[in-house]
Amino acid sequence: MVAARTPNVLVAATSGRHITAVAKKPRKQKRISWEVKLRPELQPRIVTDKRSGESLLLPSPLLVGEIVSAVPRGQVITLSQLRDQLAQRFNAAKTCPLMTGIFAGILAGVVADDLGQRRKPRWPIWRLVRDDGTLNPKWALDVLYRASMLRAEGLRLTRRNGTWAVLDTRQP
Repeated sequence: MVAARTPNVLVAATSGRHITAVAKKPRKQKRISWEVKLRPELQPRIVTDKRSGESLLLPSPLLVGEIVSAVPRGQVITLSQLRDQLAQRFNAAKTCPLMTGIFAGILAGVVADDLGQRRKPRWPIWRLVRDDGTLNPKWALDVLYRASMLRAEGLRLTRRNGTWAVLDTRQP
């Protein structure tokens, strides 16, 4: 019997009678807004990295936004540079790359919501690029919008491996 052609009927193994099974619809979970994901009550912490034994900064989303806001117009900052600045500021050996990347994505989502509601963006998140200069295509904020904002600020961009990349990544 082909699975695609079978009806929603179960045959009881012992009695041979047919029992109709009601297919359960998956519940739609409410989407948590980007605003809630900002978690303003979250404070940065310094912990000991279990692998290297060094001090590791666990940043907050608003702390990442603060560093991004300090990037001057016409310049970009890479994720590694952002993590280095955070680590220096808190006297830590390094900053957690996973949390920094997640929080940068949350900031991009908040900015996308701001633009969707016709408000001024809170952070210039388009100035944050990957270490190789490319724009992250997985963020909620459109890549084309970020590329156009960087062009408007005077930066040169090109297409690289299917996404936009900044040609001149100067140190802020």
